[in-house]
Parts: sequence; C-alpha cells; structure tokens
Amino acid sequence: MSGMKFRRTCSVCNATFFSPDRKAAYCLKCVKKKIVKHVPAEARTQEQPARAIPRAIPRPVSAPRPVRKQKVLRPPKVAEMTPDLRERILQLYNEEYDGQPATREVHNKIAEKVWAKRQLVAEALRDITKVNVVLTPEEKQRAIEMYQRFVETGHRPEGGRRRAISVALGVPFKQVVKVIRDWSLSQYSKSPTPTPSRIQLFEIEKIYWNELNEKRYGLRELPDHIAEQLGYVTRWQVLRWLDVLHDDERSFAKVPDPETEIQEQILEAYREYLTSDAPPDQGLHYTIAGRFEHLTPRQVHKVLQSYRHKVRAEYPLL
Repeated sequence: MSGMKFRRTCSVCNATFFSPDRKAAYCLKCVKKKIVKHVPAEARTQEQPARAIPRAIPRPVSAPRPVRKQKVLRPPKVAEMTPDLRERILQLYNEEYDGQPATREVHNKIAEKVWAKRQLVAEALRDITKVNVVLTPEEKQRAIEMYQRFVETGHRPEGGRRRAISVALGVPFKQVVKVIRDWSLSQYSKSPTPTPSRIQLFEIEKIYWNELNEKRYGLRELPDHIAEQLGYVTRWQVLRWLDVLHDDERSFAKVPDPETEIQEQILEAYREYLTSDAPPDQGLHYTIAGRFEHLTPRQVHKVLQSYRHKVRAEYPLL
C-alpha cells in the first residue's frame, strides 16, 4: 500500500525508526555519520526528477518570414575618359583634396566616388604630380589677384578657377593650388575668428540679405560693411562665405526642377529661415525638403541657387 511505513530497529545504534522498506537495517542518523559503508536504498537521497525541456512553440503559419535583402549589382566601373568625367574628377580633387599630393590613395578614393577605373583618375590628375616649379613673386601675386577677382565677382570659369589661372599664367596647376591655399590660410589667421561657427556664418547670410533688401551699399562694398558690423570676421571670410552661397549653377544641370508652386513655397521657407534666430539643426536644404513629399535636398539647393544668382545679378555693383 502506498505510504505504508514499517517500524524497524537500527542494527548499529538500536534506535527505532520507520522506513517504507520492511528490511531496512540502518537509521538515517547512522547513514549520515558514515558508520556503514553500504548505503541502503531507502537511505539514499532521492534525486530530483529531470526537468522537462520546454517544447518550442511552432511559428504560426500566417506569420511572415523575414525578407532577405537582395544585393544590388552595380555596373562595371567606367573605363573610358570623357570631358564630363574629367571635370568631375578635377572638381572632387579641388573640393576635397585641395593642395594635397595626388597619391594612389587619393586616386582610389576619387575613383570610388565617380565609379571609374583608378587609371582614369590618375590620367586626369597627371599634371598635378609634375615636378614642382618655383613660381616667381610676380607670378604668385598675379595668381592671387586673379583668384580674388574670381571670388569677388562670383565668376567660375569652365574647369575651375585654379585651372583657369594655371592655363592663363602657364604655370603648373599644383603650384597655383599651393599659392592660393597658403594665401587664404594667411588671411584666415588674421581674423579674430579663423574658423567661424555655423551660427556666425548664419549671421553673415542674414545681414547680407537684409542689405540686399535695403540697397544702401553697392555689391562690392557689402563685404566690408558686413565684416565691420560683425567684428569677428574679415572681409575675405565674408567674401568666401558669400561665394559658397552662390555656388556653380552648372553643377545642378541634371537635377530636376520642382513644380512652380513648390518653388514658391521653397523660397517662402527660405525667407522664414532668414528671419529666424538660429539655423535648423539638420541643415537648411534637408529641413525644407522634409516639408514636401518626393522632394530632395538637392532640388531645394538648386531652387535657392537660382534665386540667389538672380538677385545678385539684378543688384548694382557700385
């Protein structure tokens, strides 16, 4: 019968104990003291039953399986030089590696961005790797004056300003880049703020557009008045930032134009930006583009560039 116990007497200590085994000869006390070498079955510690392994819950039939992203195959790299490709390579080098040696690493990085073979990049930048030629003081001064005039007027020759100076003076492109870079750095070092913050550049832009509306000064006089009004930047820093605001419109040739109504809304958003206390956190072009569906920051940039160039073209120089 389940649960029945028998009264037994320990053969070692003569103590009376109860056990479910009617043949038990040792009490638990004697077993624990290791008086006996053989542990009877009834005195052994019962082992815990093995825990059942939880059964895995099957996935519902209706649950969708994760979709594996398909790898997009890119076309092979361009293997033939074209005028557009050469111009793009030179533009990237001027913007991102201005004054740096055209090393193999630079070739590789530019080749990845334009998706062309490295040999084509090396070919386009070949004259940059020529042996240095020492420019005379007169040639250096002439190169600086030409560059200043390009920035002041906003003129951007085909192939870039430094390229045009190199061709006009008959001097190596690399030397022109170095001369202009050294001169620009010397101008920045004269400023109370060699590297203006984003907020400070925003203030330059606001004052510039306010003066365009007021029409108190000629276009060539504006940089001096803006620098004097702010006090923490030089005339050259103002000129360079205004030059950035009036970028090359040719770089937007392949960007589709938004609808006329959308363009008007973009310009209205830009006017609101010019009256605000601080620039948006995510950048002007991204912020405006985020207000519209299917509008890219590049399209916003194109509309603003066209507007800026139009206003400056209609403003008196003197």
